[in-house]
Amino acid sequence: MFTLSTTLAHAAVKANVKATRKSQSRRGAVKVAAQAPDASSRREAMSLIAGATTLAMSKPAFAAYGDSANVFGGVSNPTGFVPYAGDGFAFLLPSKYNPSKERPFPNTECYFEDNFDQVTNISVIAEKAEKGSIDAYGKPEQFLEKLGYLLGVQSYAGQTRSEGGFAANKVSTAAVLDVYTRENKGKTYYQYEILTRTADGDEGGRHQLITATVSDGNLYIMKLQSGDKRWFKGQERDLRTAMNSFTVA
Repeated sequence: MFTLSTTLAHAAVKANVKATRKSQSRRGAVKVAAQAPDASSRREAMSLIAGATTLAMSKPAFAAYGDSANVFGGVSNPTGFVPYAGDGFAFLLPSKYNPSKERPFPNTECYFEDNFDQVTNISVIAEKAEKGSIDAYGKPEQFLEKLGYLLGVQSYAGQTRSEGGFAANKVSTAAVLDVYTRENKGKTYYQYEILTRTADGDEGGRHQLITATVSDGNLYIMKLQSGDKRWFKGQERDLRTAMNSFTVA
């Protein structure tokens, strides 16, 4: 384990981001009266068939609860999770999470909050990749430096005494508990487990799970967070399942 010095912000960064919406469609029967076809009617019929095919192939972002996920190769759907498909990515979302309009980071594609505690949340960020693959950014420990903004920025400037395990003039810390890689369908994912703490106690800290990969010219970053108390009351299992299910096209 090694320690990373960072700080937590008390004010979230607001950014206008593109909201990806999936339209939900219903299939409808098309009745065609029998008559002598001509060129015009044949063209209209082909147009109707093409339209009906498009409707039939349209899928909502959320699969029905209990259904198996069939996104980017299919992910098994354990009890208590709902398959969610975004623009170029998919993952299993804990069923007790609600979508939120919050966008704490630039380029946030989606943001979900636990319906019991807003501190516990899941977000996915998609930005233009500077490299062709996640490996090209360097080792996982090197890439972690790029993710510092996800853990916060300095919100206090001043002199403080060394107290409560914090060094002088430090008001927060981030301890990296684990760093590892995951392979899925030819793509490498960098994954991190981090515990952040602030000098005000922060109910024992925040558990942060992060996974990142590159696909089709985009850098995808999934961030999952839970307060310390909720972490040990079931959120650890839910967030780890969601992180390990994260898949890109």
